[in-house]
Amino acid sequence: MNSFMSFRLGLRCFVLVGLLCCVFAASAAEVKPLKVLFVTGGGYHDYKKLAPFLTTNLPQIINASFEVKFGLDALRDPKFGDAYDAVVYDVCDDEAPDEVLENALQTTRKGKPTVMVHCAVHAFRRSPKIKEWETCCGMRSKVHDPFQPFAVTKLDESSPITRLFPGDWKTPGDELYQTISIDPKSHQLLKAKSPKDGREHTVCWTYEYGQGHVFATTLGHDMKTVASPDYLRLLANGLLWTCGKLDDSGQPKAGYAASKN
Repeated sequence: MNSFMSFRLGLRCFVLVGLLCCVFAASAAEVKPLKVLFVTGGGYHDYKKLAPFLTTNLPQIINASFEVKFGLDALRDPKFGDAYDAVVYDVCDDEAPDEVLENALQTTRKGKPTVMVHCAVHAFRRSPKIKEWETCCGMRSKVHDPFQPFAVTKLDESSPITRLFPGDWKTPGDELYQTISIDPKSHQLLKAKSPKDGREHTVCWTYEYGQGHVFATTLGHDMKTVASPDYLRLLANGLLWTCGKLDDSGQPKAGYAASKN
């Protein structure tokens, strides 16, 4: 092959590679943000501050948009989750009508990615369907230690959700929810030892409820924990995992990291 033909072949390869790069870049740019319903409200927490902070800062980490709904009225429609890629519950209501909880349970059971934050694991304790809600959460917890600082330990170093989470992370203050029981099928990710009595409690895990992937953490009582970049990344990774958009290295899959623009 003479030098001219070699040049032409090299030029064609260069052009082809350039075209492929453009195609891949265009494909990544066309990835739509995950559309997430953020259900919040109830007592005992400052959700008027927490919800805007989380739904403003999480999109700076991952390619997602959030629609915030205060109260449980949005759940009265059995199809409330149809327009969304995932549902986040950051709620602390003591009770809810049976039909509202059943709509929520059915939505996850049928395959809607679901995230449970902090008091969502304690919620609806006065409702007849509380046992089924606890089953959906993957853990049973009724009480918590006093608000105080405590350290968190990894239970699974290889999980993509917690792979990049610090091994020596501490919260300056939170409520440590006491684990009464955790479903054997729950995959435990993080634990904490009670400064009060030395008992260990699971504070982060995943679970399969019906066809739905559930990510849950009992961390996040107030801004002392929620403002931590490590905590925000934990929530972001948990959400991506439920949607199948987190790779094995703990990074968002192509198109699901927040845009740098």
